[in-house]
Amino acid sequence: MKKRTKLLFATCVMLVVSGCATRSDWEAVSGSKSDGVVTLRYELVASKAYLPDEPEAIALAKQRCGYWGFSSAKAFDTETQHCSDEECRTYIITKDYQCIN
Repeated sequence: MKKRTKLLFATCVMLVVSGCATRSDWEAVSGSKSDGVVTLRYELVASKAYLPDEPEAIALAKQRCGYWGFSSAKAFDTETQHCSDEECRTYIITKDYQCIN
């Protein structure tokens, strides 16, 4: 019975950890239907090694572009970053995506 309990506990731990690993920190902050551009951002904390996945950003940009009748989105080559606190322990990273058909 102890083996079964350990297996159940290990399974629960793996589910909790994998649930945290698949989160997305990208958020849409602005956009222009006439320009066909969506702006996304995420917060980068210096003490954490986690970076949001680019495919998740593309999926969010495609969804936002879809609201305007576009079929897809493509990332521009540049992104901007600025400090969000006085010691620059946290940065806000902003990236634009072009809506395309």
